[in-house]
Amino acid sequence: MKKILIFMLVLIPGVATAAPCEVKVCVQVVTDPTTNQIVITAVQNKPGATSKPKPRVTRKYTPKPYTPKPVATKKYTPRPKVTKKPVPKVAVSVKPKVVAAVSLSDRLTQLLPQRNIFFTPKTGAVVQVPMYFWTDATSTFSTTSLILGISVGVTLSPTFTWNFGDGASFTTDKPGAPYPDTTISHTYRAAGTYKTTLTISWAGTWSAESYIYPVLGGNIVQTYSATYVVSNAPTKFIK
Repeated sequence: MKKILIFMLVLIPGVATAAPCEVKVCVQVVTDPTTNQIVITAVQNKPGATSKPKPRVTRKYTPKPYTPKPVATKKYTPRPKVTKKPVPKVAVSVKPKVVAAVSLSDRLTQLLPQRNIFFTPKTGAVVQVPMYFWTDATSTFSTTSLILGISVGVTLSPTFTWNFGDGASFTTDKPGAPYPDTTISHTYRAAGTYKTTLTISWAGTWSAESYIYPVLGGNIVQTYSATYVVSNAPTKFIK
């Protein structure tokens, strides 16, 4: 007979820690900022571990009057003895049954893929002329995992923060695109060697059995950088 697992989760808004596990299977999704991993854990409670004992019902005992039944006397007729021949015993080899191990907990990790940043022009950048930046990171990250028979989906959204190396910065939720897209651009006022740093901060939710919950543990942060030279442009005044 197959056992049916009943899965129930209750969302408590504003709570940053997991509630006590009081259902058959408890799932939790957190982030590990030190390794930039999504950690999915599931724990299956032992049957009856959290169930409350049912109260006993005490019934009042009322004795019934006893009436003895008459005993019939049967005539005894002895049967002839039959001598049976001994049957030799045959040794039987019994193989032990193999019991499949039951996993009461499981743990999965998901690492966000590494990305890159791009800029144009790649060479020959000059002052007073805009440079354009973008990344190949997606606008959302989604993954689905099956853990202890439960499908768990995780969806993260990024925040992109660009620091252009001259004190200026720009924050957006869009990854940008090559020119003529001008979503992410910057104009340098002085010549020099600059290092642009992109910080991507991921946060989001996870879902199971049509319920949605926040991913705990803090944002996953990815950092990328690129260095380039910006030169002075020759200037000619025309009357």
